[in-house]
Amino acid sequence: MRRVRLGVVSLACTLLVAACGVIGSDDGVPVTLEPSTVTWETYQYELTRFNTILAGSYDGETRTEHTFDTWILENEFLRVTLLPEFGGRILSMVYKPTGHEQLYQNPIGVPYQIDTNVFFFNWLMVYGGIFPTFPEPEHGKTWFLPWDFEIIEETDDVVTVAMSFVDDVDYPLAPGQYSGDATGLEVTFLITLRAGRAALDTAVVVENPGGEPVAYEYWTNATLSPGSDPDDPRSPARSEIIAPVDMIKIPSFWSNIAAQERPTGLIEVYDFDTLREFGNWADLGIAYAFPDVSSANYWGVINHDNGEGIFRIADNSVTPGLKIWTWGYSQTADLDPEAGPQEARPYIELWAGVTREFFQSAELAANAELEIAEVYSPSVGLTGVTHANEDFLVNMVVDDGGDVRFEIFGLHPGTEVSAIVSAGGDVIRESELTLDAVAGNVVSASLPPMGDPVTLVLRDASGDVVFSGDLVRTDA
Repeated sequence: MRRVRLGVVSLACTLLVAACGVIGSDDGVPVTLEPSTVTWETYQYELTRFNTILAGSYDGETRTEHTFDTWILENEFLRVTLLPEFGGRILSMVYKPTGHEQLYQNPIGVPYQIDTNVFFFNWLMVYGGIFPTFPEPEHGKTWFLPWDFEIIEETDDVVTVAMSFVDDVDYPLAPGQYSGDATGLEVTFLITLRAGRAALDTAVVVENPGGEPVAYEYWTNATLSPGSDPDDPRSPARSEIIAPVDMIKIPSFWSNIAAQERPTGLIEVYDFDTLREFGNWADLGIAYAFPDVSSANYWGVINHDNGEGIFRIADNSVTPGLKIWTWGYSQTADLDPEAGPQEARPYIELWAGVTREFFQSAELAANAELEIAEVYSPSVGLTGVTHANEDFLVNMVVDDGGDVRFEIFGLHPGTEVSAIVSAGGDVIRESELTLDAVAGNVVSASLPPMGDPVTLVLRDASGDVVFSGDLVRTDA
């Protein structure tokens, strides 16, 4: 097992300090970390020494079981399953107040695109969850390989673990769009769960210990199905992609999904409207935020059938790329994985990248490192999101009656806060809230005259400001 260097451990505390209990409850429920296992069924295959599929070993009929060691990370709000030995992934996130799964897990793995020169090892297979992909584009080269695991900190108040991988993988026969060479890059995926907090705080550290700069791609892949039955996670038609961008770029070979949106006049660039809803994806395909998502600090998915969502909160100037992928709604709505070896699955896949698109490489200087701090939070009671910080997801809208409505989900449920709504410098509404784990919170106020800014401020029990945001008005 590779030990995580002390510099990385210290860095984890620095990256996650904003989420280290700015507000919170003290109910005495400890954070726990327990070893466990998971059994996954796939169609049988064998690998060569280059991690390609051995010719003749996959027949699309024979099925087999694989049992992996896992770790269960748990507090009063979340039950999280970590799977280091198959891609270093967060496999599952169950939000305990509702009992629902937020991440997709594939019940039966199907190898696909075998020997088609699409992926690095000439095949791929979906499992699900949230996991790092590097140093190549698409799914990189580590998505199914074992990562090292280490416990960094373990107390009743906080548990931090690390999954790490060193890229020493050479594949001289990689398809031409990939380099095939080992980069020597080291990636550490740090995951922290804190008592009283309904979110995971993570940090990805990409390090180049060598003496020469290295070209690479890094993307975090998140396969999302919020508000799901844990025994059958899937995204319904009324699942909405919440991303604060107005345009998307759809490469020309995904013409069926491009046809759902209005062209902007820029090559391959379309308005982002219809495809926000999963039910409108007429086919499988890729879309990228255009020009990128660097001006925002969140994206995610809300299941409008039950109002549950899952969001990533991060500094997207570090990860400006947002890639969207689905297999298409009609192809997956009534999918029965027992019916045969077809690979389409009913989830929404969102990716965070250090570049804007696949096959656009970045460069990491000699002896340099890149740090990406991320928060992954479930949500309830939100119809959208317009603002986020490390402790709150907020939706500010004007309702049909002309009132301003603030939908609030706090990442420390049970905490008491004061909500102050002001316009033109005058307070127009003040409420005391206990952050609700099941329904969220709503504050409404009469919309002031056209042009006056409307601000929401949340203060904790000590009077400190823990959130502040302005309503973006379209009537001015």
